[in-house]
Amino acid sequence: MKKMLGLFTLLFSTFIMGQHTADKRISISEHQTDDIYLAGETIRINAIVDGDVVAAARKISIIDSLQEDLMAVGADINVRGPVKDDIRAVGGRLIIDSEVGDDVILAGGEVTITENAVIYGNLINFSGNIEMNGEVKGMLKSYSGEIVLNGKVREEAYLYGGSILINGEISGTSKIAAEEFEIGNDARFLSDVQYWSEDPEINFKNSLINAKATYNEGLMPDKEDLSWNAWKGFSLVAFGLWVFYVISAFLILVLLNWAFNDFFADTVTHLDKEILTSFIYGLLYLLGMPLLILFTFILIIGIPVGLFLLSVYIFSVLFGHLIAALLLAHFLNKNRNWNFWTIILVSLGLAIVLRLLTLIPFLGSLVSIVVIAIGYGLFLLVFLQKRKNKLKIAQ
Repeated sequence: MKKMLGLFTLLFSTFIMGQHTADKRISISEHQTDDIYLAGETIRINAIVDGDVVAAARKISIIDSLQEDLMAVGADINVRGPVKDDIRAVGGRLIIDSEVGDDVILAGGEVTITENAVIYGNLINFSGNIEMNGEVKGMLKSYSGEIVLNGKVREEAYLYGGSILINGEISGTSKIAAEEFEIGNDARFLSDVQYWSEDPEINFKNSLINAKATYNEGLMPDKEDLSWNAWKGFSLVAFGLWVFYVISAFLILVLLNWAFNDFFADTVTHLDKEILTSFIYGLLYLLGMPLLILFTFILIIGIPVGLFLLSVYIFSVLFGHLIAALLLAHFLNKNRNWNFWTIILVSLGLAIVLRLLTLIPFLGSLVSIVVIAIGYGLFLLVFLQKRKNKLKIAQ
């Protein structure tokens, strides 16, 4: 967990030196000599990366080798290229199909360690289910609903689940607790085993090699233990989602500030005098745009325009708190001289505050809506004023 928390420090302190991309579909096909930070719908890495890879996407595929750490959050994560250092990943479906030079920490719904996988460090897993067909040179610790172990564990194994099938080899001592515990024909325990199951009479067959199996009621999880383990798994997944949010927000803010820095700086000069008017304009936008979109769909010939407006509106709603945070950061910078990255970090902090405020029932959402409405209203107000000035000049 300490290493995962270090992601934030890494993200904020070294992002300037790394390469960063935010796009819908990202494909890395050229050798990368530095850390890279990626956010998109799909990410595919087909080239060697000498530094760390921090990735957030619906689907992430690692094909070529990574020389440092992989930190990933996504719905579907597939690692087929070797990773020389650690992997820390949170996802719905995770597949490790390669060599990993150090520890692997996973949290997800479905985890598969293929027969091609070799993990030279420890494997720590929180998941709905895991199938471990590869080799773990270090320790294996897993909290899962269902655990199937067909591979090899060279050191200790600590397995806690609803259903556990051992059909592989464990060299170190084992502690296993499951409601349903089954031993396969290919199971091998090279050191002593302590276990708990609802059925204490487990047939270990010929799996105990110079080892003994001991039924240990102390391993039986009570309700508090089950709740705590479930909470740990939930917390890690929730933490992963926050990592995804922070990475994505950071990259989007970088792109917005890079593309529209002057516009944001100019827009906030009107905020002091026009805050109420901006709020009214913003409410008109947030409430009126859906009606306009509906009207364009009613007019058959207006459907293409309606689809475009719908895309713009969805984007503005999803990322409204980021745009409002960036505006606030530029407003705070009016009498200061912050550099590009200071503005980004301030706006990211403000965006996180706005996002956390939405967790407060009613009041938090109300504050967020007001701030976002002021932001978009200010955009509309400045746009209309500039258009009016151009018309005067033309006359």
